[in-house]
Amino acid sequence: MKTVAVVDIGSNTIKLAVFRVDVGKRKFKEVYKESVYARLLNCVDEDGRLTEEGFLKARIALESFKEKISFFNPDIVIPFATFVIREIKNRREFLDRMSDLFKIEVLSGEEEAYYSTLGALVDVRHKTFLTFDIGGGSLELCRIKNRVIKRCRSYPLGTLEFKDCFSRSSPGYDVKCIEEKVERTIKPDRELFGDSSKLVGIGGSIRALKKITGKRKMKKKVLKEAIKEIKKMSPADLAFKYKIPVERTKTVLTASVVAFQIMDIFNCKELVISKYSIREGIIYERVIKGEERDRPVKSKATDKQGVELA
Repeated sequence: MKTVAVVDIGSNTIKLAVFRVDVGKRKFKEVYKESVYARLLNCVDEDGRLTEEGFLKARIALESFKEKISFFNPDIVIPFATFVIREIKNRREFLDRMSDLFKIEVLSGEEEAYYSTLGALVDVRHKTFLTFDIGGGSLELCRIKNRVIKRCRSYPLGTLEFKDCFSRSSPGYDVKCIEEKVERTIKPDRELFGDSSKLVGIGGSIRALKKITGKRKMKKKVLKEAIKEIKKMSPADLAFKYKIPVERTKTVLTASVVAFQIMDIFNCKELVISKYSIREGIIYERVIKGEERDRPVKSKATDKQGVELA
């Protein structure tokens, strides 16, 4: 039995998760988790550099996580960052300034897509489907055929990237604006991925949808009704009624509309919400499979898992 701590530095949240991993039985259990809604993407200036406010937010969260991790005495610590740190121009400065706390690995968009989809594969038993993982800064889309990851692509289309769709004339976000933005970005790749009867949603924003609907699997009609329900409620009301963190309620509408539009583009009949995501995918790949080294990923290559990366 191994204890593994995972630190996930995202565009919206910085997360700590601690797992007990039984390598022999290929099983793992999350025993502790904590999220800090740092919204680092909102701390990127016009020149594409993380501001001092962003550095401070990250530093405070990571110092706290470093202290808490020590109580678990983990065998392995896996710290990684995704879209916002991948994209900022002062990425090296960020890594250097945090290096006394953690040696942070910055995942490529393809790696992010691979690991999140691998996490979903551990949870979901369907054979052929599409996955989408929507975070704060990016959206990853993958095609799975016969439980093999065939093709993945990352888009700068996370929940925080829809600020221009926020409506000042009416409360909340303009649903039509979100739909059109997804259509412009994703539809050109329709032939790349092909139709799929099932879409598997990954990430905290889409998992919040399960609390609102009470369903892990839902048809488009159910999702459409849920969007109407979310649209007419304030974040505070959503948080109170459905026991969702108030910060998460600010992104669940966007994630739900994106899911509906992806279903429309690829003719998906059903949305399935995965309880696992990128952290569980990394645990499975690097700990259970004994691969703690960096996983090389090259564009348009096929790895031993059958992952064709576009």
